[in-house]
Amino acid sequence: MREVTSLQTPGSVARLHGATVILGDRAVLRDLDLEVGPGVTVLRGPNGAGKTTAIRALAGLVPLARGVREVPSDLLYLGHRSHMLHGLTARENLRFFSELRGRTSRAPAYPEALGVGGAREARIGDAIGRWGLSADADRPVERLSAGQRRRASLARLDTEWCGLTLLDEPFAELDDEAVAMLRAALVGARDRGDAVLVASHGHADLDEIAGRIYRLDDGRLV
Repeated sequence: MREVTSLQTPGSVARLHGATVILGDRAVLRDLDLEVGPGVTVLRGPNGAGKTTAIRALAGLVPLARGVREVPSDLLYLGHRSHMLHGLTARENLRFFSELRGRTSRAPAYPEALGVGGAREARIGDAIGRWGLSADADRPVERLSAGQRRRASLARLDTEWCGLTLLDEPFAELDDEAVAMLRAALVGARDRGDAVLVASHGHADLDEIAGRIYRLDDGRLV
């Protein structure tokens, strides 16, 4: 097994090459070749196909038994859980993760090299408003509904723009309004040339904005 970070393949932001992942006594991924370039890449497949494992392998959350992993040094992974810290409000969570990352959004409205002070708070406020959380942003996240927590988690897309964003079934627990918000965020990421990988077994409309579509079944590309 050779696991590598911060290597760049021409035209690619991140990739798995010959990746095999074994969990328990089962090969969940087998010799998987997956590349993510600028724009939106979609990973499709039925439940149990290995989509979550592939995303987590790219995120470095599961080890490769064999193969190569190449990713940029800054990535954002949002999985099935909301990834919000209990005891903090939605606003405090966004502030914490933004400060922890130690970098600003690349949005033209915020040209500062580091998001500090008023610039960071303005960016967080904009994200809260965009995701329809203004009325609930200062409530502890454990008191929010599942849909509100998911919105708060996805608001990190607007406060932590990264070299690579990995989204595992991001439409789960979203109402129609939030689905439209997420789709708009993905279109914006595509237009900026950001690299985003979305794993989803539904939402065929994603294919309209995707630059590349992979189909996975039983741990292999089909």
